[in-house]
Amino acid sequence: MSPTLEAIVLAGGRSTRFGADKAAATIDEETLLQRVVDAARAAGARRVIVVGDVRPLRPDPRVTWRRESPVFSGPAAAIATGVKAVTAEEVFVLACDLRHPARVVAMLERIPAGVDGVVPVDGGGREQWLAGRYRTRALRDAVRVAGDLTGAPVTLLLRPVACAHPHLPTDIVADVDTRGDLDEAGGRAPGARGTEDDMADSKTHLSPEDLDTWVSAMRDRFDLPVDTVPTVEILGLARDAAHAIARPAAPLATFVAGFVAAREGADKTDVIEAIAALSELADDWEGQD
Repeated sequence: MSPTLEAIVLAGGRSTRFGADKAAATIDEETLLQRVVDAARAAGARRVIVVGDVRPLRPDPRVTWRRESPVFSGPAAAIATGVKAVTAEEVFVLACDLRHPARVVAMLERIPAGVDGVVPVDGGGREQWLAGRYRTRALRDAVRVAGDLTGAPVTLLLRPVACAHPHLPTDIVADVDTRGDLDEAGGRAPGARGTEDDMADSKTHLSPEDLDTWVSAMRDRFDLPVDTVPTVEILGLARDAAHAIARPAAPLATFVAGFVAAREGADKTDVIEAIAALSELADDWEGQD
């Protein structure tokens, strides 16, 4: 019987070298973050824990969000945060900026007997710790032994875990560190279409706590039931509309979803059904031409 599997996706860095929100950059019209989430799910991860600011993704109740504390305390601290939410026996640990996430996870099909993880080594002999698969028990033990991981290098946390190290070509396990890397991969940076996108992307870094506070403020102001605002699904609809049609379609789509839900009765089920119908309409939009 195969072990249960989940995934931790690290998406909480500052993207300093990149100069914009790297997770929102696109390759083949999908954000880097969405591509990694999709790859993990396709490889059998029953749930994906994204550690970072909440961003638009396709609606999926099996995606949850966490944030390391303090914020921007590094990938080791982010892994320690993510593994607290893991309930499966094994877990992928994946950077959100992998160029070929589907090819990476395909190489991580199983953990051999006698070790607690699989971590690829690239053509330069470097271990790719954030493209690995680990036994959850061993990862939790490593977090406990390491202590405070604020600002710690990821090798401090993961090198003590006994791992197999298959050699993979560098181009398979490469990530997107710079705009040049993205150009090489045929991608597009956030805001590449001009001023309107640059302005829209300027507020993408919103913590889950801040987002929850804003939703609570809106609910209190308009006396809404607590479970009426399915935040992840609404953000996913905004992303679908912006991607399939144009960025101004995003707020219009979310407004219509709320309007339709109110007409139908305005409980959470009505909201989610309206979101699903509008997402389907956005997905089919290219066929309208």
